[in-house]
Amino acid sequence: MNKHFRIETVPDERPFLYYPKKLDFDETFDYVGFGSLVSAAEVRPHNRERKTITISSALQHLLHIPNIPLKLHLFPTNQTLFLGPIVGIFTAGFTNFSQLPLGNRSYQFAKFFPVGSEIGVFPILFGVQHINWEKGIVNGYVFHENQWKEIDVPLPNVIYDRLPNRKVEQLRKIREAKIKLSEEYVIPFYNPGFFSKMDVYQKLLQYPKTEQYLPKTVLFQTESDLKKMLEEFEFVYVKPNEGSLGNGVYQIKRIGKDLFCRFRDERNENRLVKLSSVKGVIRHLFEEKTDGTYVIQQGVFLVKRNECPLDFRVHTNKGKSGKWYVTAIAAKIASRSGATTHLLSGGSVQTVKDLFPDKKEQDRNIYPLIESALILSKQLDKQYNGQLAEIGFDLGIDEHGKVWMFEANSKPGRSIFNHPQLQKYERIIQKCLLSYGVTLTENVLLQPEKFFEEDIPADRLKKSSLF
Repeated sequence: MNKHFRIETVPDERPFLYYPKKLDFDETFDYVGFGSLVSAAEVRPHNRERKTITISSALQHLLHIPNIPLKLHLFPTNQTLFLGPIVGIFTAGFTNFSQLPLGNRSYQFAKFFPVGSEIGVFPILFGVQHINWEKGIVNGYVFHENQWKEIDVPLPNVIYDRLPNRKVEQLRKIREAKIKLSEEYVIPFYNPGFFSKMDVYQKLLQYPKTEQYLPKTVLFQTESDLKKMLEEFEFVYVKPNEGSLGNGVYQIKRIGKDLFCRFRDERNENRLVKLSSVKGVIRHLFEEKTDGTYVIQQGVFLVKRNECPLDFRVHTNKGKSGKWYVTAIAAKIASRSGATTHLLSGGSVQTVKDLFPDKKEQDRNIYPLIESALILSKQLDKQYNGQLAEIGFDLGIDEHGKVWMFEANSKPGRSIFNHPQLQKYERIIQKCLLSYGVTLTENVLLQPEKFFEEDIPADRLKKSSLF
């Protein structure tokens, strides 16, 4: 059901719901659902032509439907008419200050709520501590009338996973809550978990269509691994297998008999160190490292601007139909002293139009990025059982025009959208994320057994962009 309608409440002690007459459902209904709650109710079409859904105050109370302006979809299934969807945004790091429940991150999440109102989705921001398992409700946050409010609503239909980092994700209470929500309450998560670089590499390496974009990557287990990669390539990157934001990344380049290593130190300052051997590199930079596995990635000579290499953040999203789109592209230009193009390493963000003022040059460079990002998105979605709805890719173009994929992120950062000319794309991304929640809700309500027993089929690849 693609149409959404304004909800109006009338005072009445009888539970009922009246829906627009033009919907003309093929079945009759004895129940109304909202999120995880269902109540017996009188359900029938309006007697006159009306474009609203009318509910009684009694039904509003029984189903914990919030007393704020709402526009929602209707989902008919098994004599029950569901209002929704409720899209839970699951995260952690809540403060005791209700007006900024997630500190500075509150501003990022607040942007979802006007978008939800526009497209007929009710978002609720919550963490594991906000769940009342006995009653099947969430005491979460909504952003309404320019302020955060705590309200009780049923457990959501679907959940968008925005846990902030891997450490939080591995907490026992988080893992147990996610298992309980998905297995006992049959609530699907989208974008659960974080990618590891080696896992993504191995998944994409199996298929010629995606293998072509991959720089050679190996696990950094011994001194010999680094020696072999430096013999094969003029320079390499050593990266944490489960890192992000450019943290802990080392660029190692052989010049003559010496090795030059660029990295960002503990004070977030860019450093360049000259060492005479691979053994010296390991002793100086990695001997005391205890923070997980590293990978070694082939270095690529990228196109440059003002003698500084650049790559591209390409953001892809599933839309309401389940089809993948490219929703944002931005260039990231490294500083002269930085090991990577990340902002924390001194990099800068530039729009595609500013980078390529000539339209023909812009098309020549951007279309291959769009095509490769869609191919990679489709294949990763298959490999992760259709659970993905957004991916942030770091793609590069080498001196010969070939596209390379350096990283894929299942919870991409939003720093590029601080650029004033890119802010409009953040709203497109939010709209896609919430719109996909409508599709996912419809799938799980109509065929829950099939949905959880089989992989969601991927769409046929077709070049798409929202630009």
